[in-house]
Amino acid sequence: MSVPNTHIKQRVPVFSIGSMALGYLLCSKEWEVSATFKRSFYCRDNMANIICLGKSEIGNGPFTLLCSSDGPWPDNALSTTRQILVLNNQLLLEGTGISFDLHGALVWNNGLRSTRGQDDHLLTDISWIAGKVFRDAPLESLGLVVASFFPLKLPKTRLSSDILTDSLHKRFVEVISKISHLPILLPGGQHNSSLAEGLESLIGLGPGLTPSGDDFLAGVVMGLFKAGREDEAAWLAHYFYQAAQGRVTNISLAFYRALSEGLVAEPFLQFLKAIGTGEALSLERFLNRVSMFGATSGWDTITGMLFGFRLGLSKQNENHSQTMEAVC
Repeated sequence: MSVPNTHIKQRVPVFSIGSMALGYLLCSKEWEVSATFKRSFYCRDNMANIICLGKSEIGNGPFTLLCSSDGPWPDNALSTTRQILVLNNQLLLEGTGISFDLHGALVWNNGLRSTRGQDDHLLTDISWIAGKVFRDAPLESLGLVVASFFPLKLPKTRLSSDILTDSLHKRFVEVISKISHLPILLPGGQHNSSLAEGLESLIGLGPGLTPSGDDFLAGVVMGLFKAGREDEAAWLAHYFYQAAQGRVTNISLAFYRALSEGLVAEPFLQFLKAIGTGEALSLERFLNRVSMFGATSGWDTITGMLFGFRLGLSKQNENHSQTMEAVC
């Protein structure tokens, strides 16, 4: 371990730390910067655990450390720093004179089970979201795939032969067409392995740090939780995490691990809580926020949520008198 700088030039206070990140920091004293962005950066330790440090606007998350927005974000230092040390409750960026101060940081530990709430307008809100995704999601996202499990008409302005024939979209449509009407639970109460295996084929599918397939599957789990199928959602999340071992990026695997523990980023929790309330302005505000995640990650996750609703609110769900076909 290198000797840290004696004189710190800039100390960035951390005011919120995810419960998973706290556990990792207690066990690992050396971290390596693995990816940097405008508002955040990811680090990993020698056990492939992931933490993410970012500005407050990215929102809380299971392995996120939120920093004060006061003062400039150290973009230049982060672009050249490779090693970060944990010492005296601080994260020290080697050779830069910059530290992230963990003293007084609050632990954030909210999970998917906190999304329970009012759902009087659930089907109406889902219908609105489906239309919004189909109309407004970027063509390179999975937005158009919604038409494979919702009866939506394709506007002429959204026609794109390049996208509609793209191999990624074809693969999603192929998988969805085979499993969209499968029950989550078999007559004897066992989980449906055929459904899980079909969804498993989407793991790691697509480019990026969190490929479209991984974002979509995270959304499926979230949608099932919100639809009241918590046990089935938890089972699928654990299944995906086990199946993803050795097949996805370190960052994607970290998200799968968090998902298996019922943990997702706070903006998604806020969005899920708003669904079913019938409060259009709040719903649109939170949708706009989560859709900004990554290049298309937010849109792909929302598309997965819609498929999770499609599965969870189908005729197989005895707790709902209305079926998903009634949405559109």
